[in-house]
This record gives sequence, C-alpha cells and structure tokens, in this order.
Amino acid sequence: MSEAEAKCAACETALRGRYCYTCGQDSRAKPAPLREMAMSVATSYSPIDGKMARTLAVLAVRPGRLLEAYRAGAGSLYVTPLKLFVAATALFLAVLNFSDTHLYQFTWKVLPGQPVVVSYDPRLDDIEVSGAVEQERWLQKKIDPAIDRAVTQALQQAAAAATTPAERASIQYDIAWNQTEEKLAKRLSDWLPNVLWLLMPLYALLLIPLFGRRRLFLEHVIFAMWAHAISFVLMMVMAGINSRGANLPAPLLILPYLAYFTVAGARYYQMSALSTLWRGMVHLTAYVLLVLLPVAIAINMTVVDWGAFWGYVNA
Repeated sequence: MSEAEAKCAACETALRGRYCYTCGQDSRAKPAPLREMAMSVATSYSPIDGKMARTLAVLAVRPGRLLEAYRAGAGSLYVTPLKLFVAATALFLAVLNFSDTHLYQFTWKVLPGQPVVVSYDPRLDDIEVSGAVEQERWLQKKIDPAIDRAVTQALQQAAAAATTPAERASIQYDIAWNQTEEKLAKRLSDWLPNVLWLLMPLYALLLIPLFGRRRLFLEHVIFAMWAHAISFVLMMVMAGINSRGANLPAPLLILPYLAYFTVAGARYYQMSALSTLWRGMVHLTAYVLLVLLPVAIAINMTVVDWGAFWGYVNA
C-alpha cells in the first residue's frame, strides 16, 4: 500500500502525514516492549501511583493541608477525595488478605491441658463452658478454626445428654450462636466496602450541627471521605502490627483517630484544637451509637438462626 493510500491503524482514516488528523495516532509507532507494557498496566490499574503515594504521605503527616487543597479546588497534586476513599478501601482489604488478619472474629480456644466441660444452670437458663475461652477479636491474626472442634463436640454431647427440653434448647442455641458468629465475621468482611458507601453521607450529616450549618454539604462529604480514608489507614497499620503477634485491642485506634480528626478538623473548619477535639468526640459517639451500632445489629440479624432462637424461647 502506497503512502497516499495508507490508513490510520486505529480509526482507518486516510493518512496525510505521520500523525492521524482525526485521532492523533502515530503511524510509525512500534509495539511497546514487554517491560514498558507491564509498567503501563501497573500505573493504570494499581491504586498506588505517584500522585496516590504523595496523597497518602500528606494524609499521614499533614492532613489539614490535604483537606484545604480539596476545599480550595487546588488538589492537582493529589488524588480526588473519592479516589482516596476507594483506594484506601481496596488497600485495607488487601492488607487483611495478605497479612492473614480478620476484621472481626469470634473464637473459642481450648486451654492447654484442660478438658472442655459444658454445664447448665437452670436458675439462670445459662450455659457455661469451662476449659475454653471465648473472645471477640478485631483486626487480629486469623485463628482457624475459629471455634475449636473440642468445644463444638462438647456442646453436641451435652445437648444429646440433656435431661430437660429447656436444657437441650439452650445448648442447641449456643451451638447455633457459634455458627452465627462465624457467618457474621464473613458477612462483615463481604459487606464492609458496600456498607461504608451508604454510611459516609450519614457521617457527613452528623458533622453539620457540630461544624457549621451554613457550610456546603459537599464540604462535609469531603471531610467524611478523608475521615474514612484515615480510618482505613489506621486499621491497616494495626492489622500489620497484629499480624506479627502484638494482639493490640481495636479500641486503641480511637486515640490516633481523634488526634488526626483534631489536627485536620481545626484547620479545615477553622476552629481551635480544643473546640475541634470535643466536637470530634461527640461526633464519634453519635456515629457509633446512631449509625454503626444499628448497622451492626441489622447485619447480625441477617445471619441469626431464627429457628434455633425461637426453639430456645419456646422451651
């Protein structure tokens, strides 16, 4: 084919020179080397690139500056608040996966050298398991199996040997509850990213009475995205530390969260640090009680064995 008849390989427009005047394709371009193609894919689809790395660095050491840049529309050096939130969510889930830690896990661990004994108290209609310890673990190393098989076997044997319907129903409900807790742990991990998309506007709404009714709602949404991103970063750090066996309790995250909230909020909302701190504490309390707790209860209700529950109540 002569040069006059040459067509653009991308859009098939007749070429009048090296570059296509319709789409800009270089007619003399050669296939990129494999290394260059791999780098292009990595930078196009990875949540971490140069701009993201810069954003995360500023997020960690100068959070107020990042928020001011977002509000002023001068965020060309940083990723958008939305992309920051999405990337932080993806990184958090990746850290949990590769560090073999769980967001939440309910466990029964048998004490070394002790038999597991199940007893029933008819006065309290309560089951007691000795020789094993139950524990709720947040952002800690995964234990597999979460419910020690010796505990399950002891409960099953106790249910088979029960002398009254009430005792049998109570033990069977304990068995069902252990299974419910295992399902809840998986449900929280599966639903977390989707649930937070719905909760973020509620987080922003709770900021309005504390940090200004006259501000644009978008300003509060930007702060909400930033706050969720910093929460994910803090949880990533704790998950990484706990994967090494530190077993730090999750409530410790409240302290660095409030510290970041105070530093960033004071600059973003132009308030004193003390005023921002108490408002942040009130906001966190309201968010936990009015949003997170009801959502946790709703998720828990989706995994409850209602048949076992009503059997226990009727007994």
